[in-house]
Amino acid sequence: MPVLTLGDVIPLHLADVTFPSFHPLAGQTGELFAFAVRARGLILFETGIGLGNEWIDAHYQVVHRPLDAELERHGHRLDEVRAVVNSHLHFDHCGRNCLFPGVPIYAHTAELSAVRQPRYTIPAWVDFAGAEYREVDGDTKVADGVTIVSTPGHSPGHQSVLVDTAEGTVVLAGQAVYSRAEYDHILATGEVPPDDPAPDPDAYRASAHRLIGLQPRRVFFSHDAAVWEAAS
Repeated sequence: MPVLTLGDVIPLHLADVTFPSFHPLAGQTGELFAFAVRARGLILFETGIGLGNEWIDAHYQVVHRPLDAELERHGHRLDEVRAVVNSHLHFDHCGRNCLFPGVPIYAHTAELSAVRQPRYTIPAWVDFAGAEYREVDGDTKVADGVTIVSTPGHSPGHQSVLVDTAEGTVVLAGQAVYSRAEYDHILATGEVPPDDPAPDPDAYRASAHRLIGLQPRRVFFSHDAAVWEAAS
């Protein structure tokens, strides 16, 4: 069985945004990342913001970075993706799912149920011709060394991914923890900073502590270029 390494987890910078006036982070800028895991082909975590929605582009001032170009920068192609995992189905995490008709897309049951709730997401970015969703309702192995873990709080069905490597566990947190600074704050205090409260604060805190309890070697975040590293 091939052994994965830290280098088999590849960050993909997919977009930059400016948060609108109605957002808790109004006026601040943000980044959006997906991650490709080399595991007998590619497993893709997140697909970013979709194209063609004028309201999203205008209000979030989206600067798109094509997913195919980001993969090509690392020597890979879209057709190498053999599975997709969405942390959740908000518009900025599932918007390019449509690039993968016929490819298994792992999404939590609660997220798939929430898609048609008003203002939850852009439904057309979830439902597309050839969509092949695999409903997840808990921890699930996707491939050797790659496991989905349930981390609700930011959304009802949020999930993160663990990658077992020769150098230790890599956590793809998604939005279970927003940033490296937030991760450090929770490590130091046990509490989540109050600046951008989650819809379910108790579940969010519990999910963050679950990831911390795994004692990861490295943690990536879907909205932060900074990477958390365990002390040597």
